[in-house]
Amino acid sequence: MKRGLKIACLVVLGVVIILGLLFWRAIQVPPPQIVSAEGKPAPDFTLKDQDNHDLTLSSLRGAPVLLIFYRGYW
Repeated sequence: MKRGLKIACLVVLGVVIILGLLFWRAIQVPPPQIVSAEGKPAPDFTLKDQDNHDLTLSSLRGAPVLLIFYRGYW
């Protein structure tokens, strides 16, 4: 009887391990796909500046522009 109980425990443990690995793999976040847009024109858009004036990207044409987008948590 003890041998049957050991085998049953090993089978259950194996199933739990396999299910755990499958679940762990399912919740993994894929790495972000970052594509460089260097040398490509940015789409035109309008935003408010710090003084609440409209600023259009096309008004800066010909000047070096660095765009940084980030996700805020506020």
